[in-house]
Amino acid sequence: MLKLNPYLISIIKAMQDGHWFEQCADYRVTQISFIGSRGFNIKLNHRTVFKLFREGLITYQTIYPYGVKRYVFELTQEGRAIDVSNH
Repeated sequence: MLKLNPYLISIIKAMQDGHWFEQCADYRVTQISFIGSRGFNIKLNHRTVFKLFREGLITYQTIYPYGVKRYVFELTQEGRAIDVSNH
């Protein structure tokens, strides 16, 4: 059974509502941070994202808009299947 704290549940709930986040991963960028869609007002850190990825709840795609490497994170089927309606 997967144990999720309220912080992780709020991230999954926001992503189930259609929000997304991305990370600039270019080697020229010195301060890496996460950028979310409009309305995604949750602060993220690398350990949280790695935990969700390790548990198989999110996945990412690498894109290169304007030649800058970015990771776009989205829910997997397992992440969409989690029931967060009672939290």
